Amino acid sequence: MSRENVELVWRVNAYWQRGDWQAGAELFDPDLEVVFSTSSFPDPGTYRGGRVALAAWSRWLEAWEEFSMEVDEVIEVGERVVTLNRLRGRGKVSGATVDDDVGVIFGCRGGKIAHMVFCDRAEALEAAGLRQ
Repeated sequence: MSRENVELVWRVNAYWQRGDWQAGAELFDPDLEVVFSTSSFPDPGTYRGGRVALAAWSRWLEAWEEFSMEVDEVIEVGERVVTLNRLRGRGKVSGATVDDDVGVIFGCRGGKIAHMVFCDRAEALEAAGLRQ
């Protein structure tokens, strides 16, 4: 099943890299749980349900004039998949630019993404059993 999980995560990230944040709803478990880590996101917390998580993500995206998130590496860890990502953007109000290394830890169940943790790169590497 782990190869299928990696492919699932690649499919989701293909949408994200195009900036299509609402696509791929069929790839997520209806009881999806998303955690935005306090270390990397200004509106941290746990969000349950795809629509609730998407709404939180959309609120966060509203602060950006430009925004992209690209995958640097995908690491298979049993039934979990960890991605190391590059986040780039420019704030609408501040004009400040951001170029940051972040990570996402994916948990899959039944061929769907059931759990995601958006975090800093160190936390993602630790989840993969690696060090920075």
